[in-house]
Amino acid sequence: MSLRDDSRGLTAETLTCWTGGSWQVPPTEACSGVTQDSRSVVPGMVYVALRGARLDGHAFVASAFKRGASAVVVAKDWAVPEALARMPLLRVDDPAKALLDIARGYRNMVPATWIGITGSAGKTTFKELLAAMLSGGGETAATQGNLNNAVGLPLSILAVPKTARYAVIEAGISHPGDMDPLADALLPDMAALSSIGPAHIAFFGSERAIAEEKGKLLRAVPQKGVVVLAPEIHEAAVLRASCRCRVVTCSLHGSSADYVGKRLSDDSIQVFHEVDEPVTLVTGLNGLHNASNVLTAYALARECGLSPAQILTGLAAFKSPPMRWERVSLDHLQVINDAYNANPLSMKAALITFAEMVSPGTKVVCVGDMLELGEASSALHRQVGETVGNGPWRLLVGIGSGAASLVAGAVAAGFPRSRTILFPTTEAAERTVAQWIYPGDVVLLKASRGMHFETLVRAMRQV
Repeated sequence: MSLRDDSRGLTAETLTCWTGGSWQVPPTEACSGVTQDSRSVVPGMVYVALRGARLDGHAFVASAFKRGASAVVVAKDWAVPEALARMPLLRVDDPAKALLDIARGYRNMVPATWIGITGSAGKTTFKELLAAMLSGGGETAATQGNLNNAVGLPLSILAVPKTARYAVIEAGISHPGDMDPLADALLPDMAALSSIGPAHIAFFGSERAIAEEKGKLLRAVPQKGVVVLAPEIHEAAVLRASCRCRVVTCSLHGSSADYVGKRLSDDSIQVFHEVDEPVTLVTGLNGLHNASNVLTAYALARECGLSPAQILTGLAAFKSPPMRWERVSLDHLQVINDAYNANPLSMKAALITFAEMVSPGTKVVCVGDMLELGEASSALHRQVGETVGNGPWRLLVGIGSGAASLVAGAVAAGFPRSRTILFPTTEAAERTVAQWIYPGDVVLLKASRGMHFETLVRAMRQV
């Protein structure tokens, strides 16, 4: 990812100040952007040479200069080739930390309201909802895609224009300690959390540990800031205890919250707030979990100072991200592609939503493995199956070893074994797709991203 803006203020002096590095030869002009991908370098940019498990960005320093890089951030221990001895290299202890440091420095130069978003499931959809709502009140920037880790988050910060009024930044974690550098770089003015569930539980051991890690983002909000929290979120007490600022509550299940939502239909809610007339929000997003995200986003936007009318104006431009309850209409059937990612929380939510959905055709569920669940994988897959096994579907298709446990759980809960099919791989299911879908079917696809269910959509198009 890269950014371009000649007014970024990335001078030799600021880069030195932010990173604590030293110049081999300083650039003579301000740099216009930052990238960690040498292929995306354009004249005037800073290239940060990151060391990864498979590639070392230092191998591409010369290429970055050939593409017009104004400066390159390198590790102090890197042996500089003689041909680059007079080039503008900023030598730092750790280029990855330097990227975060540059992002923090730039964030402090941008007078936007900075909003941090995290959660176990649904955070990207939530981020897009909030960004759409906020756009009704002024220029809004948001994390592109899921660039939310120790590399993606600083690049997302650096991509925010100085003219932005609001910046919505997604923070994702997979291991203990991941949130610390993210929260430190972002320093959010406000924050919210979409959900807590067993995503990445293999690395945390418990959902409480996940909540404590994600709570670090909420703790980073200063005393004068705001955190919006739904009391019904799992481990809500742990999350609230993390906050040192004002906590605004929102709920679909009670009348004591600051913002109260009432579901009117699958894709609409009515919001009640003591200082406003009731407001109806229609999003096209189905399910209780999405209704909760809509309510939380609305509460955040109101706490940012937007009027209900401004929020409705922004919401009109909302489009659901690809592969997140994405409806694909084919000649002979309907496909709901919700396979961008999956964990037990999002899998249950998708299956319950699909079960409740009014459909003109017969329903088929195709589930794949939920990854990164560790030793608890089989048990968690089975629990999901037991929870939603009696759904109103004609056929339950499982792909992968984990999905086989999910199907077994559904059968144990009473779903007919004769209406199940198991495939070891996505490729195997792809080859026989014409045998298990019928004209008029409505098919739900749900799995972790690593299962590559988008190939099933392509196969269905060809049937």
